[in-house]
Amino acid sequence: MKILIVCQPLHNRGDESAHRALVRMILKKMPESKVTVLFVDEDQDSVNQFMVNDARVIYVNIQHGHGFGLTAIPGLQKDLCWLWHFGTHNQIRRIYKENDYVICAPGGICMGGFQNWMHLYFLKMAKLTQKPLLYFGRSFGPFPTETKDNRKFRKISLEMLNYFSFLSIRDSKTAALSDKLGFHNYVKTVDSAFMDSPKVEIPTEILTKIGNTPYIVFVPNLLVWHFNFKGRITKDTVLKFYADLIDIMFEKYPHHKMLMLPQTFNYELYNGSRENDDIHFMEELAELKKDNRIYVVPDTYSSDIQQTIISKCDFLCGARYHSVVFSINQAVPFVALSYEHKIAGLLDNLSMSDAMIDISHGLDNELAIKNTKMLFKEKMYCAKKREDVRLKAKEIAESGFASMMHCMNLV
Repeated sequence: MKILIVCQPLHNRGDESAHRALVRMILKKMPESKVTVLFVDEDQDSVNQFMVNDARVIYVNIQHGHGFGLTAIPGLQKDLCWLWHFGTHNQIRRIYKENDYVICAPGGICMGGFQNWMHLYFLKMAKLTQKPLLYFGRSFGPFPTETKDNRKFRKISLEMLNYFSFLSIRDSKTAALSDKLGFHNYVKTVDSAFMDSPKVEIPTEILTKIGNTPYIVFVPNLLVWHFNFKGRITKDTVLKFYADLIDIMFEKYPHHKMLMLPQTFNYELYNGSRENDDIHFMEELAELKKDNRIYVVPDTYSSDIQQTIISKCDFLCGARYHSVVFSINQAVPFVALSYEHKIAGLLDNLSMSDAMIDISHGLDNELAIKNTKMLFKEKMYCAKKREDVRLKAKEIAESGFASMMHCMNLV
């Protein structure tokens, strides 16, 4: 069986963990299968960092030819998909035709909040080549309708939802939206990263910094890049808020070190900006605190290493979705800072909403910030290991994968 994986997000260790878990499970359950992972115009270093090293998996990174950028997204927006029979489109089309199934990689709300037109391009190509399309472990929505572009994006998204041979949804908020839109034939699942709980050696560089001292982990998120926060809050507000959370954590863990784990990497290669790379923000926050108990881990270490680091910590505070996934996956006490519906939906699925603070409006003013910090302190002292939740998440993830395998045998 030949399987093509498309729409694989890069530049994020969480997406890397979801990718590796999916590919490893495919190879485990279908050992005779061949997997191709397709990228277009991505930086090769980021692709290399995501790779599962197995002869049955190949990574194709096409550098587009003349005219691709002028016809890919406009072809969707202006109903000119007949243009996709030439040049790079034809190369991509051939790869689709060589495979039996197309899986849309697990990930966030590319089909919805971030309105990613290239995401729709890769989905639409599966329909044009008449390949079964499996939308695995995704969140999607919301679908605004204020502008012409919004409405067109929504229309094509609904077309693709109707085309999917298999749809699995990783959070309750997306499931509710799917029901509202009339798409009831889906499988409830959780993030595919729960299918894999890697344990590897922690690099010497990190062990030297930690020594024999116990540690906690903090994964903050700049937030101002996100559509929920852009223009509403300032970077200084976010920095001050996190600086205060650090003080609260050290009140409970005064003899611990704090490791900050960057989840994003290589954004500068991706879009020419360092702004969305966690490490720069974390280094700025560490500099603000000037506390030698804080160590910002380099952003070059894999998701497998990050999960191993988290598995040995005593507490985690996470404002990145997959930092929460990693905590659950390693049965580590945590408090989640939820900035969009995917964190809330995950924890709702696992009956762990009490481990979360909704910060979507928690930084709007001084009173809101004060209340958020008080709630954080309360939840931090209540946080505990939940091995039962780890096992539940793993069971749900593997069941969702089994449903997809069943579908692949029936399509």
